Amino acid sequence: MIDSEVLHTGSLPEAPLGGGLVLQGTSLPGDPYRYVLTLLNHTEWTVPAARVLDRYFPPDPDVAEISNEWFPRSLEPGSVASIVLSFADGAVVEGCHQLEVSVADGLGTILMDCSPPGSTTIWFVPIDPAMEAYLSQPPLTQVEAIDGSKLGIHVTSNSSPAIMEFVREAQPAVVMAVGDIGWLADVKAASPETITVARFQNEQPMEGDPVEAAQAFVAAHADAYLTHPQVDYWLGWNEPSIDSREDMAWFAEFEAERTRRMADLGLSVAIGNFSVGVPEPSEFEPFLAAVAVAQEHGGVLALHEYSAPSMRQGVGAGVPGLQLNDQYGALTLRYRIWYDHYLRAHDLVIPLIITEAGIDGGVLVKQGITMGGWRDAIDGGQEYSPAAVRSYMEQLSWYDEELRRDPYVLGFAVFNAGDPDGEWATFDVTSILQEFTDLIRSK
Repeated sequence: MIDSEVLHTGSLPEAPLGGGLVLQGTSLPGDPYRYVLTLLNHTEWTVPAARVLDRYFPPDPDVAEISNEWFPRSLEPGSVASIVLSFADGAVVEGCHQLEVSVADGLGTILMDCSPPGSTTIWFVPIDPAMEAYLSQPPLTQVEAIDGSKLGIHVTSNSSPAIMEFVREAQPAVVMAVGDIGWLADVKAASPETITVARFQNEQPMEGDPVEAAQAFVAAHADAYLTHPQVDYWLGWNEPSIDSREDMAWFAEFEAERTRRMADLGLSVAIGNFSVGVPEPSEFEPFLAAVAVAQEHGGVLALHEYSAPSMRQGVGAGVPGLQLNDQYGALTLRYRIWYDHYLRAHDLVIPLIITEAGIDGGVLVKQGITMGGWRDAIDGGQEYSPAAVRSYMEQLSWYDEELRRDPYVLGFAVFNAGDPDGEWATFDVTSILQEFTDLIRSK
């Protein structure tokens, strides 16, 4: 029998009537200092996208605070989630934990814990009418896949007759083109319901006034835009570099103004076009202003989603502060974080197009692994084998099924077709487009 030590015992009042969240903060003295948060869903609804931001700071306002962001897993009624926050430099003298607790962005409260290390504090956060309205909505992600396949292709060059043959036979959800876009007129003629997205190669300096930069950007391409009415949505930048909330605020102003100026030309836009794994949850909120303008003018959101060595890698873990959740991913299915926690809470659920998707070994660089596209990941860079193709098709089918559970997703463009011997050779799918057709027809 192990002789266990009782650290603390205390009485609690009965929980107030009505639904709410119960949050407990326990500070454990020692080296390192630890702060344990436990969240109980004491409501009748599932809480799919709660968020807790812990801002730990001393009385001196000139000393930098320490921030930790926590997105618990989806909480069913009566369930709990916990996290341990560690502070390697120890407890802050007379420090306070300011806890921003929300069921979704903008729907929450602020709690303060200035108790010394060795204390436990418990709060009851009641659900107000705005929170109840949000929580009582049906979930965005459906239990079962609906409608047909959302698979499409990203094309850097219409260099093979197999590409248009695929369009005619498969009638794909989306075709994304870069630079070489005149042939999208043929896509629309052969498959009128296919959504076409395009962009030009551009310099992307995040400097100066963002409104003026957007106006100059649109003006520089206006003639080309107007000569290609076959494009449904125009992208601006590709994978903008976002390293802070300030970067995101600049880019949001740029995209909002680009949307307005394109609307003046009678054209629609796809905004964002963020790289895989970008942005971090703490950086997304400033972009809501751009989403609101895009919604007003019939625009869509665009993102890139890759993983490696499998497209499933990272689903359920890996986003800073995000607990295990099989609905979300650090790389693929990351978009659900933005829609569940941010966009739905602000009535900004606009359509989404994944403008690049697939397997990209670039996500493994920090692990010291050098790898290209699906041919490297599955077949070691050799001429693809039937087994490699089957493996990739199975992964794309899984991803397709997941996106079909989200009605707001219009489609995803697998990168890449049209470059079998060039820069993107290890990603190229031109030779397996018949398998793509078969996959689409199977849905």
